[in-house]
Amino acid sequence: MVAKLVCAIFFRSCLRVLLVSSLNYSFETDINCLKSLKSQLQDPKAHLSNWIFGNYSEGYICKFFGVECWGSEQNRVLSINLGGYGLKGEFPSGVTLCTSMESLNLTGNNLYGTIPSEFFSFIPYLVTLDLSHNNFASNIPASLSNMYYLKTLLLDHNWFTGHLPSGLGSSPRLQQFSVSHNDLDGPVPDFYSMAIIAASISTAAFFPVGASVGWFYVGKTQKQPSKKRSKILTR
Repeated sequence: MVAKLVCAIFFRSCLRVLLVSSLNYSFETDINCLKSLKSQLQDPKAHLSNWIFGNYSEGYICKFFGVECWGSEQNRVLSINLGGYGLKGEFPSGVTLCTSMESLNLTGNNLYGTIPSEFFSFIPYLVTLDLSHNNFASNIPASLSNMYYLKTLLLDHNWFTGHLPSGLGSSPRLQQFSVSHNDLDGPVPDFYSMAIIAASISTAAFFPVGASVGWFYVGKTQKQPSKKRSKILTR
Protein backbone atom coordinates (compact mmCIF):
# COMPACT_ATOMS: atom_id res chain seq x y z
CA MET A 1 0.00 0.00 0.00
CA VAL A 2 2.80 2.40 0.96
CA ALA A 3 4.68 1.54 -2.22
CA LYS A 4 1.58 2.28 -4.34
CA LEU A 5 1.08 5.60 -2.57
CA VAL A 6 4.72 6.57 -3.13
CA CYS A 7 4.43 5.63 -6.82
CA ALA A 8 1.24 7.67 -7.19
CA ILE A 9 2.82 10.74 -5.59
CA PHE A 10 5.92 10.34 -7.74
CA PHE A 11 3.81 10.03 -10.91
CA ARG A 12 1.78 13.14 -10.07
CA SER A 13 4.95 15.10 -9.32
CA CYS A 14 6.46 14.11 -12.67
CA LEU A 15 3.26 15.02 -14.49
CA ARG A 16 3.15 18.41 -12.78
CA VAL A 17 6.76 19.11 -13.76
CA LEU A 18 5.99 18.21 -17.38
CA LEU A 19 2.90 20.43 -17.47
CA VAL A 20 4.68 23.37 -15.88
CA SER A 21 7.61 22.95 -18.26
CA SER A 22 5.24 22.85 -21.21
CA LEU A 23 3.41 25.99 -20.08
CA ASN A 24 6.65 27.79 -19.35
CA TYR A 25 7.89 26.91 -22.84
CA SER A 26 4.63 28.18 -24.35
CA PHE A 27 4.82 31.44 -22.39
CA GLU A 28 8.53 31.79 -23.15
CA THR A 29 7.67 31.58 -26.84
CA ASP A 30 5.23 34.49 -26.52
CA ILE A 31 7.81 36.51 -24.58
CA ASN A 32 10.34 35.88 -27.33
CA CYS A 33 7.70 36.97 -29.84
CA LEU A 34 7.46 40.40 -28.22
CA LYS A 35 11.21 40.63 -27.72
CA SER A 36 11.72 40.00 -31.41
CA LEU A 37 9.05 42.50 -32.43
CA LYS A 38 10.62 45.24 -30.31
CA SER A 39 14.12 44.52 -31.61
CA GLN A 40 13.01 44.45 -35.26
CA LEU A 41 11.12 47.75 -35.25
CA GLN A 42 12.27 51.32 -34.76
CA ASP A 43 10.13 53.15 -32.21
CA PRO A 44 10.87 56.88 -32.61
CA LYS A 45 8.02 57.95 -30.33
CA ALA A 46 8.98 55.46 -27.57
CA HIS A 47 5.58 53.81 -27.39
CA LEU A 48 7.26 50.51 -26.54
CA SER A 49 9.32 51.98 -23.71
CA ASN A 50 7.49 49.90 -21.09
CA TRP A 51 8.32 46.68 -22.92
CA ILE A 52 10.98 45.77 -20.36
CA PHE A 53 11.93 42.11 -20.26
CA GLY A 54 13.55 40.08 -17.52
CA ASN A 55 10.76 40.08 -14.93
CA TYR A 56 9.24 36.71 -15.94
CA SER A 57 6.47 36.96 -13.37
CA GLU A 58 3.06 35.67 -14.41
CA GLY A 59 1.28 38.06 -16.72
CA TYR A 60 3.96 40.78 -16.74
CA ILE A 61 3.88 41.14 -20.54
CA CYS A 62 0.12 41.75 -20.30
CA LYS A 63 0.93 45.23 -18.98
CA PHE A 64 2.91 46.09 -22.09
CA PHE A 65 1.58 48.92 -24.23
CA GLY A 66 -0.63 47.54 -27.02
CA VAL A 67 -0.60 43.95 -25.77
CA GLU A 68 -3.62 41.97 -24.58
CA CYS A 69 -3.28 38.51 -23.06
CA TRP A 70 -5.62 35.56 -22.83
CA GLY A 71 -5.61 36.00 -19.07
CA SER A 72 -4.19 38.65 -16.75
CA GLU A 73 -1.93 36.04 -15.15
CA GLN A 74 -0.77 34.38 -18.36
CA ASN A 75 2.15 35.41 -20.53
CA ARG A 76 0.17 34.33 -23.56
CA VAL A 77 -0.57 36.97 -26.20
CA LEU A 78 -4.14 37.32 -27.48
CA SER A 79 -3.70 40.50 -29.52
CA ILE A 80 -1.13 43.11 -30.50
CA ASN A 81 -2.52 46.57 -31.29
CA LEU A 82 0.17 49.01 -32.41
CA GLY A 83 -1.72 50.96 -35.05
CA GLY A 84 -0.70 54.53 -35.84
CA TYR A 85 2.37 54.85 -33.63
CA GLY A 86 5.03 55.68 -36.20
CA LEU A 87 6.86 52.37 -36.00
CA LYS A 88 9.47 51.82 -38.73
CA GLY A 89 11.08 48.78 -40.28
CA GLU A 90 10.36 45.64 -42.21
CA PHE A 91 7.56 43.26 -41.32
CA PRO A 92 8.47 41.90 -37.84
CA SER A 93 8.80 38.21 -38.61
CA GLY A 94 9.14 37.46 -34.90
CA VAL A 95 5.37 37.80 -34.44
CA THR A 96 5.10 34.24 -35.77
CA LEU A 97 6.16 33.14 -32.28
CA CYS A 98 2.84 34.41 -30.89
CA THR A 99 1.16 31.25 -32.13
CA SER A 100 -2.06 31.74 -30.13
CA MET A 101 -2.61 35.33 -31.22
CA GLU A 102 -6.03 36.21 -32.67
CA SER A 103 -5.51 39.85 -33.67
CA LEU A 104 -2.60 41.79 -35.16
CA ASN A 105 -3.03 45.51 -35.88
CA LEU A 106 -0.06 47.39 -37.37
CA THR A 107 -2.02 49.91 -39.44
CA GLY A 108 -0.78 53.45 -40.03
CA ASN A 109 2.93 52.92 -39.45
CA ASN A 110 6.01 53.16 -41.69
CA LEU A 111 6.52 49.46 -42.31
CA TYR A 112 7.82 48.13 -45.59
CA GLY A 113 9.12 45.04 -47.34
CA THR A 114 7.32 41.76 -47.93
CA ILE A 115 5.01 39.58 -45.86
CA PRO A 116 6.79 36.23 -45.29
CA SER A 117 4.94 33.42 -47.06
CA GLU A 118 5.19 31.23 -43.94
CA PHE A 119 3.69 33.89 -41.66
CA PHE A 120 0.13 32.56 -41.96
CA SER A 121 1.23 28.99 -41.27
CA PHE A 122 2.53 29.90 -37.82
CA ILE A 123 -0.50 31.96 -36.72
CA PRO A 124 -3.41 29.66 -37.61
CA TYR A 125 -5.95 31.22 -35.22
CA LEU A 126 -5.71 34.77 -36.53
CA VAL A 127 -9.15 36.43 -36.70
CA THR A 128 -8.15 40.04 -37.46
CA LEU A 129 -5.20 41.25 -39.54
CA ASP A 130 -4.81 44.97 -40.25
CA LEU A 131 -1.67 45.99 -42.15
CA SER A 132 -3.28 48.90 -43.97
CA HIS A 133 -1.64 52.30 -44.54
CA ASN A 134 1.96 51.10 -44.65
CA ASN A 135 4.47 50.54 -47.45
CA PHE A 136 4.39 46.78 -47.83
CA ALA A 137 5.14 45.51 -51.33
CA SER A 138 5.55 42.35 -53.42
CA ASN A 139 2.87 39.67 -53.73
CA ILE A 140 0.21 38.84 -51.16
CA PRO A 141 1.13 35.32 -49.98
CA ALA A 142 -1.10 32.56 -51.37
CA SER A 143 -1.05 30.92 -47.92
CA LEU A 144 -3.41 33.68 -46.78
CA SER A 145 -6.20 31.62 -48.34
CA ASN A 146 -5.67 28.93 -45.69
CA MET A 147 -6.63 31.19 -42.77
CA TYR A 148 -9.81 29.44 -41.64
CA TYR A 149 -10.70 31.78 -38.75
CA LEU A 150 -9.92 35.08 -40.49
CA LYS A 151 -12.84 37.53 -40.34
CA THR A 152 -11.15 40.90 -40.99
CA LEU A 153 -8.39 41.43 -43.56
CA LEU A 154 -7.28 45.01 -44.24
CA LEU A 155 -4.35 45.45 -46.62
CA ASP A 156 -5.34 48.71 -48.30
CA HIS A 157 -3.00 51.66 -48.95
CA ASN A 158 0.19 49.68 -49.54
CA TRP A 159 2.20 48.72 -52.64
CA PHE A 160 1.21 45.08 -53.06
CA THR A 161 1.58 43.75 -56.60
CA GLY A 162 0.48 40.70 -58.56
CA HIS A 163 -2.83 38.84 -58.27
CA LEU A 164 -5.05 38.35 -55.26
CA PRO A 165 -4.80 34.72 -54.10
CA SER A 166 -7.55 32.89 -55.98
CA GLY A 167 -8.45 30.82 -52.92
CA LEU A 168 -9.25 33.93 -50.91
CA GLY A 169 -12.83 33.86 -52.16
CA SER A 170 -13.31 30.51 -50.42
CA SER A 171 -12.43 31.84 -46.97
CA PRO A 172 -15.44 30.67 -44.94
CA ARG A 173 -15.52 33.39 -42.26
CA LEU A 174 -14.22 36.50 -44.02
CA GLN A 175 -16.53 39.46 -43.39
CA GLN A 176 -14.36 42.57 -43.85
CA PHE A 177 -11.89 42.79 -46.69
CA SER A 178 -9.99 45.70 -48.22
CA VAL A 179 -7.12 45.81 -50.70
CA SER A 180 -7.84 49.21 -52.25
CA HIS A 181 -4.97 51.53 -53.22
CA ASN A 182 -2.39 48.94 -54.14
CA ASP A 183 -0.79 47.90 -57.44
CA LEU A 184 -2.62 44.61 -57.87
CA ASP A 185 -3.81 43.24 -61.19
CA GLY A 186 -5.78 40.27 -62.49
CA PRO A 187 -9.30 39.06 -61.70
CA VAL A 188 -11.19 39.64 -58.48
CA PRO A 189 -11.85 36.25 -56.82
CA ASP A 190 -15.46 35.04 -56.65
CA PHE A 191 -16.42 35.71 -53.06
CA TYR A 192 -19.52 33.54 -53.20
CA SER A 193 -18.82 31.80 -49.91
CA MET A 194 -18.71 35.20 -48.16
CA ALA A 195 -22.27 36.07 -49.27
CA ILE A 196 -21.28 39.74 -49.31
CA ILE A 197 -24.01 42.31 -48.71
CA ALA A 198 -22.12 45.45 -49.76
CA ALA A 199 -19.22 46.58 -51.87
CA SER A 200 -17.99 50.17 -51.99
CA ILE A 201 -15.70 51.10 -54.81
CA SER A 202 -12.83 53.49 -54.16
CA THR A 203 -13.09 54.95 -57.65
CA ALA A 204 -16.21 56.79 -58.75
CA ALA A 205 -17.51 54.15 -61.17
CA PHE A 206 -16.71 50.96 -63.01
CA PHE A 207 -14.24 51.49 -65.85
CA PRO A 208 -13.35 49.45 -68.92
CA VAL A 209 -10.85 46.61 -68.66
CA GLY A 210 -7.46 47.98 -67.65
CA ALA A 211 -8.76 50.73 -65.39
CA SER A 212 -8.24 50.84 -61.65
CA VAL A 213 -10.94 49.68 -59.27
CA GLY A 214 -10.66 49.47 -55.48
CA TRP A 215 -12.75 47.13 -53.37
CA PHE A 216 -14.01 46.99 -49.83
CA TYR A 217 -16.39 44.16 -48.91
CA VAL A 218 -18.55 44.00 -45.78
CA GLY A 219 -21.13 41.56 -44.48
CA LYS A 220 -22.38 38.09 -45.29
CA THR A 221 -26.03 37.65 -46.20
CA GLN A 222 -26.34 38.32 -49.92
CA LYS A 223 -24.42 36.94 -52.88
CA GLN A 224 -22.35 39.44 -54.87
CA PRO A 225 -21.97 38.76 -58.62
CA SER A 226 -18.48 38.08 -59.89
CA LYS A 227 -16.72 40.97 -61.62
CA LYS A 228 -13.56 40.46 -63.66
CA ARG A 229 -11.01 43.18 -64.33
CA SER A 230 -7.51 42.91 -65.74
CA LYS A 231 -6.30 45.75 -63.52
CA ILE A 232 -8.13 46.13 -60.24
CA LEU A 233 -6.11 48.32 -57.95
CA THR A 234 -3.56 51.08 -58.39
CA ARG A 235 -2.62 54.22 -56.56
